[in-house]
Amino acid sequence: MTTNDFTFSDGWISQTSTYASTSTLDPRIATSQQGASLSFSLTSASAFYLVGSVNYNHGSFNVTVTPSLDVGSGSQQQGEYNGSSRWIGLDTMLYLATGLDRSKTYQVEMTNDSPNRWLDISRVVVLDTPP
Repeated sequence: MTTNDFTFSDGWISQTSTYASTSTLDPRIATSQQGASLSFSLTSASAFYLVGSVNYNHGSFNVTVTPSLDVGSGSQQQGEYNGSSRWIGLDTMLYLATGLDRSKTYQVEMTNDSPNRWLDISRVVVLDTPP
């Protein structure tokens, strides 16, 4: 499925209700299926971050940015992250990438690595600096 230049594998569902036992409305997309992924491309961007929630029933996820991000003399670490928390955290930054070359097009993929653990995302925030 592709939505607004986002591609989702099977296993993602739209969550438009309140979050857990709170009265806070938190629209997001979510999956508890291991291997479920979403992807999108970025152009004219110098940084971006992924916003979602963390909770006790969330698990590990992977983020891959292609081409890799060169920062200084090395390349930015990409790989395994964890959305597990003892407390609910809404609108939490799950991943941050800086140092993008705004003249390049990047492909971003986020994958749920945990079986029966949730991964959700509510926003992608893209930042750009003047050329």
